[in-house]
Amino acid sequence: MSPRVLFLAPQPYFRLRGICIAEQICLEVLSAQGLEVDVLTFPFGEDPAPLPGVRILRLPPLPGVNDIPIGPSVRKVLMDLWSLPWIAVRLMLGGYRFVHACEESAFLAVLFKPLFRFRLIYDMDDVLSLRLARSGFMRSRFLLRRVAALERWMFRTVDVVVTNSRETTRFARKCAAAERVVFYDHAPSLPSALGDHRSGPQECARLRRSWDLEGRKVILYAGNLEPYQGVELLMDALPAVFQRLPGACCVVIGGQAEQIAVLKERCRALGIGPAVRWLGPRPFPDTFLFMQAADVLVSPMTQKKAVPMKLYAYVGSGTPIVATDLPNHRELLDEGSAVLVAPQSGPLAEGLLSVLRGGFSGRPRTDAGLKERVVTSAFDSARAGLRAAYAAAVAAWI
Repeated sequence: MSPRVLFLAPQPYFRLRGICIAEQICLEVLSAQGLEVDVLTFPFGEDPAPLPGVRILRLPPLPGVNDIPIGPSVRKVLMDLWSLPWIAVRLMLGGYRFVHACEESAFLAVLFKPLFRFRLIYDMDDVLSLRLARSGFMRSRFLLRRVAALERWMFRTVDVVVTNSRETTRFARKCAAAERVVFYDHAPSLPSALGDHRSGPQECARLRRSWDLEGRKVILYAGNLEPYQGVELLMDALPAVFQRLPGACCVVIGGQAEQIAVLKERCRALGIGPAVRWLGPRPFPDTFLFMQAADVLVSPMTQKKAVPMKLYAYVGSGTPIVATDLPNHRELLDEGSAVLVAPQSGPLAEGLLSVLRGGFSGRPRTDAGLKERVVTSAFDSARAGLRAAYAAAVAAWI
């Protein structure tokens, strides 16, 4: 009988977000290895295509909570607490040998580890104590210190930590033995995401005509609108760009209605409202077509995090990229493949202008080496990394 895995995904699964893409790749690998996996997740999101041996189990709705935004929130905390009894029920009934806990669900899983004696894999997307501090959700230094202490205890308690960036790997190795920290690249599965949706010049031209973008220089941002993404920084940089290139415009894909409303008001105050288009969330094929049709793609992140998933699609589009000079961007970009600028409005504006005026002599890294990394690393890196993680989880008990 195949080993059973309880996979804890504390998100609205599935949605086109980096963490959900990474979780889907994990599930594809575990399914291919013949494991039986029960995914316990929130009662929101789309059911993905079925995978052999994988069941999606959704928590019952929690009265008063209709959805969960990206990032820390009261609703997220409530849903996490709501999941505790359901995790206990699954552990009592499921006979799981492994628990694969993503993000903050590891804090919940460690509470049950002494009772049920499972091997616990912590799938670490970010340093949770730092995320709380950066987001402003928790402002009390006393509480932040308590969370950081709890996080360090959790690292010592889990059997294996799976990381996805240099930053998270360095942090994990400070808190857990090196042999219990396993890194693998969480790149999205791009053979279908890019190859199936790559478009020619005629389709890009039709898109520009349909959105009244013909003859204009188009800046595109695609992604969520959380503060760490730096979209406010981008808005502050745009007046200098539009002043020197009056025909330019900026298209923003992604975000929630309330976030868009706040940023629209910021644009009005800056006097650039008509030159910024807010398209909201769009399916990946539409978004990728916009990436190919734009003149420059921008990633104005202001915080060190994992490599943003959108960056792989940015690279795959072949469109020039301007990004802030942060370690998470440098894991995939360099000065020869993108314009890297300080995370300030002035340098960001100059970087955008250099591309829009044709002053950038580099080209996106679509060379064979990068293509091989992007196309093969999603599944192959995950397969190697997860095999190592689960083997280390077993070894931790020997």
